[in-house]
Amino acid sequence: MVNSDRRADCTAARRPTGAAALTTSYTKSAPGCCRKARRDCNVHDAHLAFPRVIWLSRGGKLASFCRVLLVALAWSVAAVSWAQSDAQIVAQGESLVRAGRYAEAYKLLEPHEDRLAGDLKFDYLLGRSALESGQPSKASFIYERILAVEPNFVGVRREMGWAYLALGDFARAKLEFETVLRFDNLPPDLRQQAQIYGNAADQYLAGKRTVGFAYLEFGYGYDTNPQSATRISEVTLAGGGTLLLPQSALARGDQYSAFTAGGELIHALTDRVSIFAGGEARARLFRDLDIAEFGTVDLRAGLGYSEGAHNVRFALTGGRFWLDDTKARDSAGGTLDYRYLAGKLDQITLGLSASRNKFIPDALVVNSYDLAQASAGWLHAAADGKGAAGLTLLAGSEMATEGRVDGDKPFVGLRIILQRTFANNIGAFVSAGLLYGEYSEVNPLFGTERADTMGDVTLGVSWSFAKGWSLRPQVTYMENDSNQSLYKYDRTDVTLNLRLDI
Repeated sequence: MVNSDRRADCTAARRPTGAAALTTSYTKSAPGCCRKARRDCNVHDAHLAFPRVIWLSRGGKLASFCRVLLVALAWSVAAVSWAQSDAQIVAQGESLVRAGRYAEAYKLLEPHEDRLAGDLKFDYLLGRSALESGQPSKASFIYERILAVEPNFVGVRREMGWAYLALGDFARAKLEFETVLRFDNLPPDLRQQAQIYGNAADQYLAGKRTVGFAYLEFGYGYDTNPQSATRISEVTLAGGGTLLLPQSALARGDQYSAFTAGGELIHALTDRVSIFAGGEARARLFRDLDIAEFGTVDLRAGLGYSEGAHNVRFALTGGRFWLDDTKARDSAGGTLDYRYLAGKLDQITLGLSASRNKFIPDALVVNSYDLAQASAGWLHAAADGKGAAGLTLLAGSEMATEGRVDGDKPFVGLRIILQRTFANNIGAFVSAGLLYGEYSEVNPLFGTERADTMGDVTLGVSWSFAKGWSLRPQVTYMENDSNQSLYKYDRTDVTLNLRLDI
């Protein structure tokens, strides 16, 4: 009886109530129990309480698990809903861009940039809508973000060029365009070059797979020495002899009219592979010196490949040269040209070319030669994209094929180009070159191996006075220094050119 009462007291003293029942252990004894009674209580309560402890413990874990499960489920539903919302925003933005509603697309997408930046599709749509809605600076920033992740995104490079062009950053626009597009014989003005590329990029954006450009040019000028003839009337020969040259063989100047037409087409087979074809025809007619009149036709066709900052073109070339209405020379060969965009401001160029040059008249056929040449160039954008500076080094050889008396001619040279846009429609340029060649055979007439150093410099200004139209005054000075006096000459060519780019 005593034990039963004590057990009841112990049980009552030890039993937690309320919230404490979830955390208090039932093995703890009440202070009022005697040692024996406590032992009896413990044995008794251990039997009675164990099932309840297990039940409460399992119930607590189950409740916690259910809460975690419900929270996880809620977050999963929210995440799916959020993802669906983001996908809907991108899809809606794409529909607006495809419909040409760029301002609406930008207004839709821009508020979500902090969250979705880094998604290539979102970034492209945002950049395109920014560009087309008159925000080229924002577009260029977004395109840079895309290219940092995916440098081979060809379409973005094309549009990056357009963004730079809209910002008046002509040099960097040209560099970006030339990783995708490549045209030969562009005008010397940097702004006009970028605009021609921009027009072609516009055609690409409009969905055209074939793009191109064409131009017509008329020039009127004066050349002090169109025949590149010496001014020395008495030429010293081997052994001390003297050769007297007639007046007709000496330098003479004359006025001329010049005509040029050319262009190129590029057809995209894929985003990276293209085929192209182009050519130029030139003629210069003199007022009095019919003997100096000439004409040329040069054609090319080939295959191009672009990926990221890399652009490669291979072309087959052919041409004909007329002198005084007579077929004078035919040429045929090939070129391989590689350009690499090294950062935002610099372009590296490597080139190889080979051609066979055959003179047609019997009196000139001995001068025929094969030409092999390699070049390496660097172009740097400067003056916040308003200017550019370029340097090209070249080396090669003319290999005599028909017994040319002077033999082969190995040569080395360099060329420097400076371009600068001073106003929205006025640009200037400077081009200067130096070429040294030393022939392999002793010329019996002079008793020496001929060696020539030829230099030239051209200064010009281009004024774009209407869409596609430009006026270009320029002056060129050329001088050839030779150890054989017969081949020493200089000439100055002053011309005014009117050009139409189509």
